Amino acid sequence: MRYKHLLAKIAADPASPGEGQTLLGHTKNVVQAMVVLSKSLAKHIQALTDGEIELAAWRDCSLAAAWLHDLGKANSHFQEMIRNPNIRQGIRHETLGIVVIADLLADWLKSFWERHPPWFQAAVYVAVAGHHLKFPDQQKRSGHEIIFLGSHPELQSCLALGGNLLQLVHPPKLADRQYSLLALGELRLILSRLHRQLTQNFSPEQKLVIAALKATLLAADLAGSALPERGQDLTAWLEARLRATLDAQALKNLVAHKLKRQPLRLFQREVEESAASTLLLQAGCGSGKTAAAYLWAAKQAAGRRLFFCYPTTTTASEGFSGYFQDPDFEAMLIHSRAAVDYRLLEHMPKPTKSEMELRTLKLEALDTWPIPSVVCTAHTVLGLLQNVRRGLYAWPSLIRSVFIFDEIHSFSPRLFQHLFRFLAIFKNIPVLLMTASLLPAQLEALRQVCRQRGGLVAINGPPDREKAARYLLHCVDESKAWQEAQEVLQLGGKVLWIVNTVSRCIDLAKRAAAQGLPVQPFHSRYRYRDRLSRQQTVIAGFAAGQPAMLAVTTQVAEMSLDLSADLLITELAPIPALIQRLGRLNRFVDIPPSPKPALLLAPPDTKPYSPEEYDEVALNRWLGLVANGKPKSQQDLSAAFCQAAGGSGPEVWNKPLHCDWLDDPWSSLTDRHALLEPGHTLEIVREQDLQLGSPVEMAIPMPLPKRIPWQTWRFQGRFAIAPAGTVLYDPFWGGEYARTTSSFEII
Repeated sequence: MRYKHLLAKIAADPASPGEGQTLLGHTKNVVQAMVVLSKSLAKHIQALTDGEIELAAWRDCSLAAAWLHDLGKANSHFQEMIRNPNIRQGIRHETLGIVVIADLLADWLKSFWERHPPWFQAAVYVAVAGHHLKFPDQQKRSGHEIIFLGSHPELQSCLALGGNLLQLVHPPKLADRQYSLLALGELRLILSRLHRQLTQNFSPEQKLVIAALKATLLAADLAGSALPERGQDLTAWLEARLRATLDAQALKNLVAHKLKRQPLRLFQREVEESAASTLLLQAGCGSGKTAAAYLWAAKQAAGRRLFFCYPTTTTASEGFSGYFQDPDFEAMLIHSRAAVDYRLLEHMPKPTKSEMELRTLKLEALDTWPIPSVVCTAHTVLGLLQNVRRGLYAWPSLIRSVFIFDEIHSFSPRLFQHLFRFLAIFKNIPVLLMTASLLPAQLEALRQVCRQRGGLVAINGPPDREKAARYLLHCVDESKAWQEAQEVLQLGGKVLWIVNTVSRCIDLAKRAAAQGLPVQPFHSRYRYRDRLSRQQTVIAGFAAGQPAMLAVTTQVAEMSLDLSADLLITELAPIPALIQRLGRLNRFVDIPPSPKPALLLAPPDTKPYSPEEYDEVALNRWLGLVANGKPKSQQDLSAAFCQAAGGSGPEVWNKPLHCDWLDDPWSSLTDRHALLEPGHTLEIVREQDLQLGSPVEMAIPMPLPKRIPWQTWRFQGRFAIAPAGTVLYDPFWGGEYARTTSSFEII
C-alpha cells in the first residue's frame, strides 16, 4: 500500500504520525468536540427555530456532519500534497467528500436519511461541503483524475466509527474509486445532481438550522484540531469553558462601582426592569445609557452571555476601559486592534486568566468561548451573517448571548440592513439598542422589523437632562469663529474645532500654531499607536484645571472624544453628526448653569459625505429651527431633526439583504458581501516604519492615492507597504503623501 496512514494534517514523520494527525484520529477528535458543542447548543437551536427542530434530529445531524466532514481527504491528491507541499490538489477534499457520500455510501445511508426530516440530509451535505468556507470550489486546478482510497483499512475504520456512533449496521467494504476531473467527468455530474437535489424550498427555520450546523461543524473542527495539539483534554476543556455565563449580581456590582453608589435615575430603573425582547433606549450624550445597559444585561443575561457592540474600534476600547477595571467576572475586548490597545491605552484592565491561557496555547480563535462578557465592534457580531470567520468562530457564544448595540445612529445604511436582518433571524434573543437620535424612517423600519419579535419598546433618557438648555447655536463665518476662539482661549477655556476633512484639519491647526495658540490636532491619519497618544493628549488637556487648549479635529471627535468644551466650532455636516458633535458641549452636567456656544460654519464642499448623507434641504430646515439664537436642549435638537428630515420611507433602511450564511445553503463562501460600503482609504505602513512595531501599530489610514501605482506595492495582510519617501509623517501633524518622488508625481 502506497500510504501506510491516511493523514488529515501535516506530520513530521508520515510513517509514524501522531493520532490527531491521522484521518481516523482527527475524525474522532472532531466527533468528540461535536458531542460537547451539540449538547451545549441544543436547547438554544431549538428555541431559535421556534421548536420546529427536534433535539434528537439535531444531535444526529451534528454527529453525522462531524463524522463525515473530512472523509474526502482519503484521496491520492490530498495524501500526496500533505506529504509534499509542492504538489497541488486537483479538487478540494470537501467537494470530493460529498461526492463520495452520494456515490459510494448512498445505499448504506439511505435508511439513515429516511428516518429523519427532509432538511436533515441537506444539512449534513452542505455542512460537510462548507466547513472551510470554500465551497463551491471556484479555483482552477490541475489534474485529470483523482483516486478515492476507499480500500484503505483506516478508511474502513472511519466508516465503522460512524456506524457505531449512529447505529448504522454493516459498513460497506469499499474499493478504490477513480474520478475524472474533466468538465464532463462523472464527478461534475454527481455534483450537479446533488445541487438539484439539495436546493429545496426550505422554511426559514430549516434554513436556520442548516446554517447553524455549518457554524457548529466549523467550531467543532477548530476545537478538534487545536486543543489536542496543545495537550488539552477536549471534553473537559470545552465543558468547563462553555459553562461560563454571566452572574447578575456581578454586573450590578460593576454598575454600582462605576456610579459610586449614586442612586439610579428613573430611566435607568425602567431599562433594568424591562422584559421587552427588543428595547430601544434614546438618550443624549452623557446621560448614563451605558450604566442602564449593563443593568438591563444583569437581568436579561442571567445564565447567558453578553456581547456589547460599538460602531468603531475606538468606541469599543473606550467602553471597555471605562467599565472593566476590576470586574468580578471575565470580560474581554475584541476588535482588530485590541492587542495594541491592551498594551498602549491607559486604564485598560489586564487580560483575564482565560485570555492569557488562550494566548499561551495560541488558541485566540476560541477567545469568546470561555469569556461571558465581550465588548466588540458591531461588525464582529453582524459579520456572522456574511460568513466572516470571526463571527463564525464566536458562534458557540453568540447563540447563547444577549446583545447591546450602541450608537446605532452612526450605522451606515448597509450596516443597518445587517442589524435588521440579525433582529429578524435571532428573534427570540433579547437585544438592547441605544442611540441619541434616529430618523423617523429609521424608527419606523425598526418597528416593522421588531413586530415578529413581540414589538419594540422605547425608553427615553432623563427628562430633566434631555430638556435642559444646553446649547446656543449660531451660524457664523470663519473670521467670527477665530475671534471667539481666541477670546475663550485668553480666558483659559477649552475650544473644540471640528472640520470634515483631514487636509482642512491640518491646515487649520498649522494656522493656529502660527498664531501661537495652544493647538492640538487630532484626526484619523496617524499611525495607530500615535493616534491613541494624540487622543489621550486631547482628552487630558480638556480636564478641569488644565490650561487653555484648542483641539482641531475631524469627525473622529463625534464618538471618540469624551470631553466637554467651553466653545464648539464645527463645519456643517449631516444632522446626526452635528447632534453628536454638540454632545461635546456641557457634557458632564445634567442641568448646566448656562448654555454653551456652538458656532456653525459652511464648509467649502460636502466631502467626505455623499449627497444622500449631506441633505442640504433638511439641514437648512434644521438650522432654521435650532440656530436661531435661543438656547436649545438635546430634546430640541432631536425634535427638530424629526421635523426637518426628508420624506424617505422605512424601505430605504430595511432593504432586502442577502445573507451568505443563511440564504443559499448550497454555497459556503466568505468575503463576498462586505458589511460596509466600499471605502476610499488604504491602510498604509511606511517601509521605514516596519522595524518600529507591528503593522497594526504602524498603519496609517490614507486616502487612495491618485497617479500612484499603489496596486504594485507589496502587502502584509490588509496593509500596503509604502516605499520610503512616499508618505511623509510627523507624530504631531500626521501623514501626507509626498508631493514628488523620483519616479512619479503624487497629488
